[in-house]
Amino acid sequence: MHGVKRILIIDDETAIQESLEMFLREKGLAVCVAGTGSEGLEQYLVFQPQVIVLDIRLPDISGLEVLKQIMAVDADAKVIMITAYHDMETTIEAMRNGAYDYIHKPLDVDELDYAVTKSLRIAETATSSRQVIRRAIHAAGRHQIIGHTPVMRGLFKTIGLLSRNRATVLIEGETGSGKELIARVIHESSSSNDEPFITVDCTTLVDSLFESELFGHERGAFTGAGEMKRGRLELAGEGTIFLDEVGDLPLSLQAKLLRFLEYREFTRVGGTQTLCSKARIIAATNHNLSDLVTKGLFRRDLLFRLKVVTITLPPLRERMDDLQALVDFFIAGINRDLGSRINRIEREVMNILKGYTWPGNVRELKNVLTKAVLESRGAVLLTDAVETAIGIFPLDSPETDASTSLDELEKKHILKTMSETDGNLSAAARILGVSRPTLRKRLKQYGMR
Repeated sequence: MHGVKRILIIDDETAIQESLEMFLREKGLAVCVAGTGSEGLEQYLVFQPQVIVLDIRLPDISGLEVLKQIMAVDADAKVIMITAYHDMETTIEAMRNGAYDYIHKPLDVDELDYAVTKSLRIAETATSSRQVIRRAIHAAGRHQIIGHTPVMRGLFKTIGLLSRNRATVLIEGETGSGKELIARVIHESSSSNDEPFITVDCTTLVDSLFESELFGHERGAFTGAGEMKRGRLELAGEGTIFLDEVGDLPLSLQAKLLRFLEYREFTRVGGTQTLCSKARIIAATNHNLSDLVTKGLFRRDLLFRLKVVTITLPPLRERMDDLQALVDFFIAGINRDLGSRINRIEREVMNILKGYTWPGNVRELKNVLTKAVLESRGAVLLTDAVETAIGIFPLDSPETDASTSLDELEKKHILKTMSETDGNLSAAARILGVSRPTLRKRLKQYGMR
């Protein structure tokens, strides 16, 4: 009995007991049956099953109460609830109290088989899979760059040198590679870390608002300027101004930014007083700015002003030796933020993660792990949960089948990419390899906003 997989059925319907027992025994499983909640709890302690199939309505006590008592003994117990009642409240209550799955009567054999097989696999891998390293998460307000590859060690040295001065920095890297994180760590490592860190998203700036947003305006400077407003530069004080995606700044605005960088002086719109900024400038781009200069889309003199110190951040696919450390770090943070309790990773998971190209880089990895943690619903990060989160649908998964159309697969891929880029249309279009108008057309076609 020690090596046999064990299942406990708690249901007061004789027909259900007999049919489930026969079906499960034919799969080579040891089966124990109980007709009441009290008997089920006794058998649970004696039989020590890996999986419990539990009816909601029992003659003595509620199946929900049985579930609570089982979870109090073992929070990782795999309990599959079954019921003839389709009410929303009971389903939510069961899942909230730790049920692994919830199946309605009349039972679908394939659905039950899928749930039982998956539950048994989790129970088996819970003791054999790799344990996640419990990395310490720094205190709130501190940011951490994870990596031990030579290029990342070189990056840490550069940040250390930058902490001694206020040189302007240009950070180059693909979407999702962590450019803002680098900027924040540079800021937090400097002597001005108690000053503000102000972000300016250059993809959202328009000509009419640029000067007001960056330099501020006086009351009555233009229609709608009902009161004086301090601009981002003034708000930053002696801290840091982070110009995100500076390569997307229109040429007309590049000239205005250049004038400020040359003299570090500015005047509020509608004002006469000249103000001086001591803020450090950190710019980031996912473009090759030298190529944009050649194409006449970016000012050469502005590029020289920005790249006093240049940091080139490698994409995740070029530092896969850091993958294990990143996975451990992210899972620890996800557990902290979402109240999940993943402490092991199924063996095949790392092979899947290493075999993926990560077009959305570190940001995509974090999003994939978050989705997979939620889907795993337990202490083990599951292979099929990771596959589904990435967009690889296993053949035995209810997510997809032979009837899934190409349009549906495309829609899922677009949705996934939009999620990974936090809804950034430009970034999503670059990852998908299409133009912004084409992506807008696809979003409209599939009814997505």
